[in-house]
Amino acid sequence: MPLLQINNLKTHFFSDGTVTKAVDGVSYDVEAGETVALVGESGCGKSVSSLSVMQLIPQPPGKIVDGEILYDGQNLLSLNREEMRRMRGREIAMIFQEPMTSLNPVISIETQLTEAMTLQLGITSNQARKKGIDLLERVGIPEPEVRVRQYPHEFSGGMRQRVMVAMALSCEPKLIIADEPTTALDVTNSGPDSRPVERPCRRAGTGAPDHHPQPRSCGTLCRSNQRHVCRQIYRERNLQRHICRSAPPLHARAT
Repeated sequence: MPLLQINNLKTHFFSDGTVTKAVDGVSYDVEAGETVALVGESGCGKSVSSLSVMQLIPQPPGKIVDGEILYDGQNLLSLNREEMRRMRGREIAMIFQEPMTSLNPVISIETQLTEAMTLQLGITSNQARKKGIDLLERVGIPEPEVRVRQYPHEFSGGMRQRVMVAMALSCEPKLIIADEPTTALDVTNSGPDSRPVERPCRRAGTGAPDHHPQPRSCGTLCRSNQRHVCRQIYRERNLQRHICRSAPPLHARAT
């Protein structure tokens, strides 16, 4: 049984009498320990599908109108708000697309990194701090013992991205959804030989849907991603060990 199985997912947005079909009938699955790349142009629904899995679609105007999201055999759409809150972080984590706004500017990195660990793992604040320092080191943050006490404004965009990766790994989830996780990193550190996302996930044995906006940006990822899913709004197909070729723009449309 796949760790994550999405069947005919449809997430629509309703505004001013129109319906925008951001995700319309998408299906794919992720096995435990597998990395799957979701490839598609900006606006084709990659981020919306991930937010649907995490149940973070703003309602209104968004709504999941059809489909199934099965995690370890359990339909996430059947869970109430509290049950889904307990699922986030501990079972499923997400690296959000924009690190510059995903961290709270007035709360220290230590607090933001350790809060979920104390709640979800039941460990002490000292244990969480030690684990947080280890995670920062694993994702390539220099002097993690010093950096952990600092605030987001003291970090570069690439360092904030690494903090987001560390936060996603902190509660040892089985599944990590990575929404363009190397966007803020420089070219050297986002390459296949020095990936702060890939190496910690491999070490943790975590499954990971990995999002990329264009097929050409995935060229170096063939070595690390076992499968690529060509994502389009009105049609999608699974590609085994191949980067999908260029396709005509299929951005979200209002009907």
